Amino acid sequence: MQSKQQSILLGGLVVGLLSTSYLGLINMACCAGVLIGAVVSVWHYTDTYDLTIPAGQGASIGAMAAVVGGLIAFVLNFILMKMGIRADQVVAEFMLERFRENMPAEQYEEAIAKLNEPVTISNYLKSQWYGANLIIYAVFGAIGGAIGAALFKKGGETPEEAI
Repeated sequence: MQSKQQSILLGGLVVGLLSTSYLGLINMACCAGVLIGAVVSVWHYTDTYDLTIPAGQGASIGAMAAVVGGLIAFVLNFILMKMGIRADQVVAEFMLERFRENMPAEQYEEAIAKLNEPVTISNYLKSQWYGANLIIYAVFGAIGGAIGAALFKKGGETPEEAI
């Protein structure tokens, strides 16, 4: 069986970069960055080995690429936040301003104060739901991988070892 590692790493890098800082906002459109990275990983795998793969194998490649990408984004986002580049803060402030008139003043002030807390690994883990977003990434990565398997048919019949 052909190695999937390079394809998973490439797709993971795409997911990770498209999920970092302000580029991460692309994931607000149905996890588009995760879907793109998963499709890229399946494209690379099928193109490298001139294969047609079943949707299930594409889904597993896409899910693995998405999880790798989620871990890459986790590290990169933490580094960027420590440097003061806070896309999360911009989005949260935007949302708070939209709902400000319906919030008690105390609640609004508390939310703003929470946004301005220093970035620590503990606060960052809480904001990432302790890694639960990796499950979401895996699900959307599997969808993107299955789409990629349907799009990129390279070698005619599905090879036996690919099943």
